[in-house]
Amino acid sequence: MKTWDWAVVGLLACGLGACASLSAEPNRPLETAIHGPAYRITTIPDGTSKELFVALAFSGGGKRSSAFGYGVLTALREITVDFGNGRRRLTDEIDVVTGVSGGSFTASTFALKRDAMFDTYKDEFLKYDLNGEIFGIYLMPWRWDWLVNPNWGTNDEMARVYDELLFKGADYGDLAQLGRPFLGVQATDFANEEPFVFGQDTFDWICSDITTLPMARAVAASNGFPVLFTPISLRNYAHDDEHACKRPAWVDPYLAIPDELSRRRQLAMLASSYLDKRDEAYVHLLDGGVSDNLGLRGLMQMLAPTAEEATLDAESLNRLRHVVIVSVDGQAEPDRQMTDVPYLDSVFRVIGAVTSTAIDRYGFETLIHAREMTRRLAQGLARRDCPRGENGPTACRMIDDHFVHLSLSDIADDEGRSALAAIPTGLTISDEQVDALIAAGYDAALCDGDMRDFFKSLPNVQMPEMPKRCRTYRPWDVEAKASAPNSMTARESRADKP
Repeated sequence: MKTWDWAVVGLLACGLGACASLSAEPNRPLETAIHGPAYRITTIPDGTSKELFVALAFSGGGKRSSAFGYGVLTALREITVDFGNGRRRLTDEIDVVTGVSGGSFTASTFALKRDAMFDTYKDEFLKYDLNGEIFGIYLMPWRWDWLVNPNWGTNDEMARVYDELLFKGADYGDLAQLGRPFLGVQATDFANEEPFVFGQDTFDWICSDITTLPMARAVAASNGFPVLFTPISLRNYAHDDEHACKRPAWVDPYLAIPDELSRRRQLAMLASSYLDKRDEAYVHLLDGGVSDNLGLRGLMQMLAPTAEEATLDAESLNRLRHVVIVSVDGQAEPDRQMTDVPYLDSVFRVIGAVTSTAIDRYGFETLIHAREMTRRLAQGLARRDCPRGENGPTACRMIDDHFVHLSLSDIADDEGRSALAAIPTGLTISDEQVDALIAAGYDAALCDGDMRDFFKSLPNVQMPEMPKRCRTYRPWDVEAKASAPNSMTARESRADKP
């Protein structure tokens, strides 16, 4: 070997040795919150109007989904409502945002930066070349610490990148002090093959304090595409007698439910899988889209009744009039062009078709369940603390439910929409594609029929005009909507009132 070659090898070895001090900070045991309130939807400050409960779920789909979701937020920011306490933008009324994979960027940035997001997010993140960072991890020797350091993986390196771009060191304790909207970043647990939602209620299961966890690590976990990135791992302290955890009171009663298809029983079994004692315990997390690419399963898990006490205080419950859940779906459409070729000559096309088929079909079932859950949530809140009849509590207040699915299908089926749907799932897209997707998200939020019905139900609402490229709703679309499960309308609520 030439002297120059030996010198290069020596420099690389020194570089790797210098980097070997990198180590991802582990999640801490649950003892006392380091700063701020515990990060739960019921304990963080709430400055939203009591008449509304609004939750947005941002789907996976790389930068395509991030940009589309950002466009939806820009539309909601231009809509104002007045419940008697002054005019407020709808973006100021959002209680919960969940995000999975690419959607977690938009959800988490909005939860942290609020209105300031609209000054920088498009240019500093959506148009930033994240693929360049990925290539750098694998091709630049000074970033190869992950090759020799068991405490630092490729996704730990990406978490560092996300923190520099978006979060600037912010952790969940900072989020807790900011208050609503509550952020539910969703990853997938390798072992349980179930969504793992970053929040204190889930961290209770592993006896850990989420307030010290950097936001960037949650987002990295949600975007941890298998093989390309290493998992984000958490320590489960529930097995350690030194960190005695209080078992949630609802778990054992729910485990006793005899119906094996009960969702409450299933949730209790999931919690128990973390709480049961063992010698060592870790949680290894990968891309949230593996278990749910819509970000709705995590939202349903968060809103599921897991305690006997009410999730809303008496004042909020008495004034609540609307429960709104919006699925912001930036997923790609199926590859219809496969029917135009005699055989598939690309392994990547086959893999993409197989994975997207599973995700899309499972997503359709998730949408159906989410719509039903929205209706049941509104009905349950309408009956809470109300007089009991012969068959149990009856509704004594009016709470309307609205479930909305926003996607590119809300826009007229033209060449522009087809081009947007064909944008590949990745962490870098062109500036022109970013701008087009933002415009599409803006239009979809104003075009969707269910969304406009919700807008019109609000008092003193002011909103932009309907975009010209909205899809024309055909007569059979209206008939299908009329035959769908009805929301709890004012008429039905009054009929149930004693």
